Amino acid sequence: MSSDRAIVLISDRPDRSRELADRLGGLCTCRTIGLHEEESTAEPVAAVITDVDFSCLAVVERLRHLLSKPRALAAAIVAVLRHDNYLAPGMASVQNVDQAGRQFGTIFAAVARGEPVSRVGVDEATALVIAAVAEVGIREWLEVVWSYNDATYQHCLLVTGLATEFATSLRLTSNDQKRLVTGALLHDLGKAKIPIAILNKPGTLTSEEASIMRSHARIGYELLQRQGDYETELLEVVLRHHELLDGSGYPDGLAGAQIQDLVRLVSICDIYAALIERRSYKQPIEPPRAFKILQEMEGKLEGALVRVFGQVAEKSAASGFA
Repeated sequence: MSSDRAIVLISDRPDRSRELADRLGGLCTCRTIGLHEEESTAEPVAAVITDVDFSCLAVVERLRHLLSKPRALAAAIVAVLRHDNYLAPGMASVQNVDQAGRQFGTIFAAVARGEPVSRVGVDEATALVIAAVAEVGIREWLEVVWSYNDATYQHCLLVTGLATEFATSLRLTSNDQKRLVTGALLHDLGKAKIPIAILNKPGTLTSEEASIMRSHARIGYELLQRQGDYETELLEVVLRHHELLDGSGYPDGLAGAQIQDLVRLVSICDIYAALIERRSYKQPIEPPRAFKILQEMEGKLEGALVRVFGQVAEKSAASGFA
C-alpha cells in the first residue's frame, strides 16, 4: 500500500464507523465520507474501505455508484461485514422472513432508480410476508426485522408484518388479508424518493425537512397511479395513511367517513410500528405502553379497530401484557 496515498472509508453510519476510522488513522491518512456525500476531489487513493449495511438494497445501489468512480476502480476495495447486518444466531432458519425483506428491498430499490413497481413482485412479497408470519408468528417476525439497520426498511416491514397479524385477528378472508398486507407493503413507497439524510436523521426534523418528508405520501400515490395497475383502494392507502378521523392528519386533512376502511387499518399498524421501532438514537416504546398510546388516540383512530388490534399488540410483546 502506497504511503503517499490516503484510505477512504465510506460509511452509511459515520458515528458507528468512528472507532474504525480512528484505528486506521493511527496507521495512515484516513478520510471518512458519508454514503450520500459526493467527494470534491478525484485524487487516487491507496484503498477504499466500505462499512455499510449490505442488507439494504438502496444502500448497495448507492455504494455501487460511488465505487464506479474511476479513482475507486484503481484502488483496492475492502468491505467490513458487521454481525448486526445479518440475522442473529438462532434466527438463521427463518428464511421466509429474510426472503420477504429482500423482496421488499428489490421493490424499494426499483422505485429509487425510477423504475416501475412490478405488480408481480409486490404480489410475491405479499405472499412471502403472509407465509412468514404464519410460520414464525408476529413476535419472531419483529425480532428479525428489528435487526435491520435501515430505518425505512425496518418500519415498512414492521407495518406489513403487523398488518398480516391484524388480518388474522379481524378474521378477514384470504382476499381481504392480501389487500390489507399489500396496502401495508406499499404505504411508504414514496420514501424511496426522499433524501436518506432526512429519512435517517437522528433527531427532530426542521420545518422544511418535515415538509419534504410528508411529501412521501403523494409521491408514492402519483408514482403508482401513473402505472395504472394498482387498485384505487391501494392508492388510497398510500396517499391517506397519515390522515386521522378528527381531520388533523395529512396531506388533505380528511375526516370521518372520508377515510376508507383499509386506510384506517394500515394507519393503526403504521403508528404502532413507529412507536416500537428500534433506533440507535432512541429507546423503543414497549408494546403495552405503545398500545396504550393507541387507545389514547380515540377520535383520531377508530376505537373498535384499536381494541381488536390489542390482540396483535399482546402477541408482539415478549411474554404478553403484564
